[in-house]
Amino acid sequence: MLTVDDYGAIRRARRDGMSIRQIARQFEHSRKTVRHALNHAEPPPAPRTRERNAPLMGPVEPIIDQILIDDETAPPKQRHTAAQVFRRLRDEHGYRGGYAQVQRYLLKHRRRERETFLPLGHLPGQRLEADFGHIYVDFPEGRRQIPFLVTTWAYSNYPFVLALPFERTEAILEGMVTAFEFFGCAPREVWWDNPKTVATLILLGRQRQLHPRYAALASHFAFDPRFCMPARGNEKPDAESTVKAVQRRFATPVPKDYWCQFCFR
Repeated sequence: MLTVDDYGAIRRARRDGMSIRQIARQFEHSRKTVRHALNHAEPPPAPRTRERNAPLMGPVEPIIDQILIDDETAPPKQRHTAAQVFRRLRDEHGYRGGYAQVQRYLLKHRRRERETFLPLGHLPGQRLEADFGHIYVDFPEGRRQIPFLVTTWAYSNYPFVLALPFERTEAILEGMVTAFEFFGCAPREVWWDNPKTVATLILLGRQRQLHPRYAALASHFAFDPRFCMPARGNEKPDAESTVKAVQRRFATPVPKDYWCQFCFR
């Protein structure tokens, strides 16, 4: 169910000139939902549901909370699942309730603590997202992994994809120039993760020490080099989704010919 923040993001995107079709594609909602958000400032109130009584959960809720607190400092792959929490409550604390009650409590708690991200609208020509992906190609001499460069406009989600022989800096420069020629313009901002071929050193916040040749490219085309925070690939969702689209839609089944260049809508 959409929240008032989701409605606000949709309405701001419309204010910035996006069509209903573009908004539906970017935010992954139906056009009916987008139109409803444009006609109403906030979603309709959710129907009230009666809380289920769970008398057996009361005594063990502090125990579950402590398990979750301990998990915050544990390695990610060594944290409790709902089934493991249930087994500990049953075996160590004599819990006689059902597994579903424990699962609902954990789901409610983790949803409250989960980090949320608000999709943002962008002006035309403002932001271009870039990333590398990989596909396998069957050559006569055998199967090989091929890297490809993805550049996607955040406003329209319009992509350009170029297969490259490697991911070194010279390949990135060639790919970016080819993308600008294809689009017929250069953006105001280009967003990357933090590849060492582009950003040689991560400084404070979003400050980066640029590779000299990439800095020269940015100076020539007068775009602002921007970077996601470390481990925050969700900050450039359009490029991430384009990489997956290439792998799932255009490289499945495994292609047998080497695609030097391909672009798609």
